[in-house]
This record gives sequence, structure tokens and C-alpha cells, in this order.
Amino acid sequence: MKNILHPKKQTLIVFSLLSFAILTLYVRHFSFAWEFVVGVTFYILILLLILLIGFLIAFKIDKKKKAKLRYYFIISISQLLTIWILSIPVKKWQIEYAKKSTINIVTSVEKFKIKYGIYPKSLSEMEQKLNLDIPDWTALGTKYDYELLKNGHYTIGFKSYSGYDLHYEKQNKKWISND
Repeated sequence: MKNILHPKKQTLIVFSLLSFAILTLYVRHFSFAWEFVVGVTFYILILLLILLIGFLIAFKIDKKKKAKLRYYFIISISQLLTIWILSIPVKKWQIEYAKKSTINIVTSVEKFKIKYGIYPKSLSEMEQKLNLDIPDWTALGTKYDYELLKNGHYTIGFKSYSGYDLHYEKQNKKWISND
């Protein structure tokens, strides 16, 4: 109990590593949540509020017991804010990278159509017949979604952050976002 109330550097380092991993997974998990108006910002703000309340409680305990519990909360709050700030440009990069990869897949689908006269039924069929290595997962960690439509066309896209789907519309050469 003494190591928790009066943490040494090693204890704080281990806590920092665990806290960083858990908070990163928390932000990543809720980046894909979209319930009504509630998105990742809501969940981060709720967690920040909980951490701030914990900090205030720890501060009172620290005064009473001459402990250093507040360090845990300072570490977690600063890590959560850092992860949140860094997640914005990382999200943008991941989405743009996934879009670029999707365009590469579209090019392969079109090559398949030229070679075989029809669009592939699946990405794995195209991968096997053209001897390609097509990625299954986007930079976001979501699967590419390919669907052969009844009208003879296809749609390809991926699930993005905040719970919306991005699909490439080949005819107009633009991205469509579906909530």
C-alpha cells in the first residue's frame, strides 16, 4: 500500500505505460462510436471529468495522509489530453491513406474487368486471379468493403471514424459519406 500512496519513479513509469496503452485503446475504441450526437469527444470529456474528480479526491487524501496519489491523475489527464490532440491529425492521415489505398483497389478492379469482362465477385477472387496482394484492412484498422451491385457496378469503401462509411463513387470520382 505504501508503494501506491508514495510511488517511486519505477511505479510511476509502469503506471504511465499502462495508462498510456489503456487510454489510447479507449480513444481508438470510441473513435468509431457514433450514437445520435455522441461521438469520441463526449467519451473523452466524460473520462476527463472522472479523472478531474479523482484528482480532487486524491488531492484531499494526499493532504490528509501526506501521500502522492495525485501524480497518477496528473499523468492520466496529461496523457489523455495529448492522445486526444494527436488523434486529430492522425485520423486525418489515416483516412487519406485509406482513401488512396481504396483508389489503388479501384484501379485493380478495373483491370480485372478489362481482363475478364466482368467485375470480380469479391476482392479475394480478384486477388487470386490477378495474383495481387490487396490489403484487407485500412490504416484505420477497419476492413475494406467491396460489393458487386445488381446493376453491374460495384461499391468499395471502408468504415471511418465517428461511425460513418466512406464509399468511392467511380462514375463521379468522388467520395460519398454515409452516416
